[in-house]
Parts: sequence; structure tokens; C-alpha cells
Amino acid sequence: MTMPMLEMVGIHKRFPGVYALKDVSFTVDKGTVHGVVGENGAGKSTLMRVLAGAFLADEGHVIIGGETIIAPTPEKMLQLGVAVIYQELAQAQHLTVAENIFLGRMPTNRLGMVDWRRANSEATAALEKLGFNIDPMARIDTISVAQRQMVEIAKAIARNARLVVLDEPSAVLGEQELRLLFETIRRLSREEGVSFIYITHRLKELYEICHSVTVLRDGQVIATTPIRQTSTAGLIKQMVGRDLSDIFPKRVPPKSDIRLSVRNLQRAGILRDISFDVRRGEIVGICGLAGSGRTEVLRAIAGADRIDAGEIHVDGKHLRLDGPRKALIHGVGLLPEDRKTEGLFLDQSVAFNITISALRTIRSGVALNARREVQVAERYIRQMKIKTPGPGTRVRNLSGGNQQKCGLARQLNCGAQILLVDEPTRGVDVAAKREIYDLLVDLTASRGSSVLMVSSELPEIIGLCDRIVVMRQGAISAVLEGHGCTEESIMSHAVWH
Repeated sequence: MTMPMLEMVGIHKRFPGVYALKDVSFTVDKGTVHGVVGENGAGKSTLMRVLAGAFLADEGHVIIGGETIIAPTPEKMLQLGVAVIYQELAQAQHLTVAENIFLGRMPTNRLGMVDWRRANSEATAALEKLGFNIDPMARIDTISVAQRQMVEIAKAIARNARLVVLDEPSAVLGEQELRLLFETIRRLSREEGVSFIYITHRLKELYEICHSVTVLRDGQVIATTPIRQTSTAGLIKQMVGRDLSDIFPKRVPPKSDIRLSVRNLQRAGILRDISFDVRRGEIVGICGLAGSGRTEVLRAIAGADRIDAGEIHVDGKHLRLDGPRKALIHGVGLLPEDRKTEGLFLDQSVAFNITISALRTIRSGVALNARREVQVAERYIRQMKIKTPGPGTRVRNLSGGNQQKCGLARQLNCGAQILLVDEPTRGVDVAAKREIYDLLVDLTASRGSSVLMVSSELPEIIGLCDRIVVMRQGAISAVLEGHGCTEESIMSHAVWH
């Protein structure tokens, strides 16, 4: 019988007031891909930090390739071939791709000086081996987030990693980039015997890439199962402890007047003749491959990006937008794709984040009323079921789903009636997704809000949207009815039409 690449045996980890991991055990075989899933707070991140040597387990032990590791440290685990690629990439932004790949171990010449030619050459070889076309001399802060993730994978393989942990890799990848990642994982596992742990909230991905899956809930292993013996519904039930068969709330498409009208939107090299309408109380989805112009449409409507030509009308009035603040005045609010860098003040409180864009609501004369700020925040915390110890809690300490709710609450507090939401459920667990779906549907029903949503998750687009705008190469290739639409029909328009 082949020796497993990894065994985690009886892992316990406690923090003050929190029993994070309770007797966690699972095995990863050589050359296989093992999925790990669970809701936020289930213990996934803590478990991976124990594996990486960042946390020391209170009980239990880790075995790598048959060797029991005593007092693991990050340095020791790296030497043993364990590489963890976290969702929030830790990279030196001002250094080049090659420097990041060889960080701390740059090749040197006989004089002990950095051999730049060799560094760039070996970095190119590492990237090309994985099928990545990235300039090794480009600075990290000049390439896309998806490319940065690929650099981290190349870095791991260049270190001769035997076990690579990927934490939510698809959160920053488009469909084509995800296909490339999957091809790379399959090739490395098959040809070089590299093992992978794949952490994701997108359960569909498990069936494309994983051989087996472990489900965590409340710090415990609920099940470890070969992927062929599982179902999505079964995994969800194991993750949340109950059925979530009706994950998309039922709703009747409205037959109302047009709230938002976009006509002939143009931006050189990015958008071509974009025209569509969104009705009052309607949810319209925008989808397409990465680079198709999805996000750029939202940003143009919100006034965040300039346009060269075209018109935007709200309730029949022509808007001349020169920035997001002007858009908000007219009831158009943007929830951006990258909530942590563009949508939220992570080190500020929940109350600050909810009220900052509408200080008029908490002002007493020329001064800000702290009591009023708390009252406004508490109202939205109740209405939107934001899970937080209180309005003074830093947003950084909230889960992804609750951070997203804070961003949405800010737009509503500003009076937004047209919500432009970009990847609203990215990086949130299954139960939190359902809460966000319910919230968006409730806003359309109770307030008559209109929602224009970009999502890379086609089941989400189909399950939630009344109509679907499919984009390809900066232009609209089709507008489909949500009811009865299929992933195949969407992809055919996104790729071929």
C-alpha cells in the first residue's frame, strides 16, 4: 500500500474562549487532490495554519511522507515540501516576478552577487513549465491578481513542493484562468506526484478537480469521502447541518417600469455599444469570461470609469456622471468586486463603514453625532442580520458575508435604489450566500430596488436573475431570460457568438 503524503492525526487547537479544532484527522495520498470544505468558522484556516507550522497544535501530530513532525515551524514545513498559498497573497509588491519566486534564495554567482540573468531565466522556465505566460521582470504590482496567484504556484513548485495547499484559488480567477489552473494541478499531480489540498466554497469545483473531500463543521471532521460518492446537496447538509435545497429564493419577475436604461455605452478597447434596461424590482445578471467587460460595465454606470460615448438614464433622466458620488446622489450605488481594498475601511468600525458615505444622516449642526451614528448602524445591523459583537467592531474581524452586508448597508444608507453588485458572494460560505440572496430579493420586493449583478458563478446567475446579459470581448452577445436558462446556453454565447 502506498504511503500517504500527509496524515493529520487527532489535531486539537484551542484559543481563549474558542475550541477551534477538535480531534481532526484526515489523509492525503501522493499525487491526489483533496478538497476541504466548510462554512466560515468551521476551522479550515486554523487547520491549514497548523499544517504550515504557523500554529502549534495543542494535541495531535502531522506526518509528512511517513515522517512524524515534532514542533513544526514554517521553515521546517517549507523544507519538507509543504507550501500554503493563502487567499490573501503575501507578496513583495515592489519586487519583480522573479524576485518573488526566489525570495530569500536568489541565485548568486561566484562572487556571491545576485545572478539576475539566471534568476530571470529560471523564473521563466518555472512559469513556462506550468503553462503561465508571465514576464519574470514585471513588478508584482503591475500584473493581475490572477497572475499573482500563478506566480505563487510557480514559487511553490520551484521550491520542489510535494504538498501544495490552495486556499480559495478560484476567488480571483476567471473561467479561462480557472481552466488553466485545473490543467496545471492535474499535470503536476499525475506526472510529478505533487499532492494538493483544495479549499473552496464553490462546491462544483470539487467534482472537476478533487479525488476526495473532507467536510469540517464547528472544528470537527464530519466526513471524509471519495468525491464520486458525494452529492452537492449532501455536502451542503454536512457543512451546515441542515438541508439547503432551496438555496435560491423563489420570486416572480416584475412587470414594472424601466428604472435604469443604458444606451450605446462605448469605451475604446474595452466596451462596444452596450445597451440594456433594468426594471424596478428586477435582478439582472451580467456574465461572461474574464476580460469580457463585465466589471467595466458596472464601473461605467457608477461613474467610477470614464466612457467615450453613450448615455445612462435613471427613471427617464439623462445622467452626466463624473464620479461615484454623483451616481449615489441619483440613487446608483456600487458594491465593487474587491471589497477589501475598494469597498470597505477594514480597520474602521461597522458603524463607520455604514455611515461614512452619508454623514448628513448623523450630523448635528456642523458636528457628527456619535450616538446617532451608532443608532443608524444598529438599525442596519438588525435589518440585514449582520453578525457582529456590536457597531464598534472593526470590519476586518467580520466574516466575508458580513463584510459584504456592511458594504451593502452603506449603499442603502445613502439612498441607493439601483444596486450594482460585483461578485457579491465571492469568498463567502454556502449559508452566507443564501443570506445575501435573500437580502437582494427582499430589497427588490420591499423597496422596489433594482439590482444589476456580475457573477462568475453561473448557477447563481441562473437561480437569482430575471434576465441575463451575456458579454464577449467587450460587447453584448445575448440577453437571455433567467427562467429556463442553462449554463450551456450562457457559455455558448460567452465563447462563440
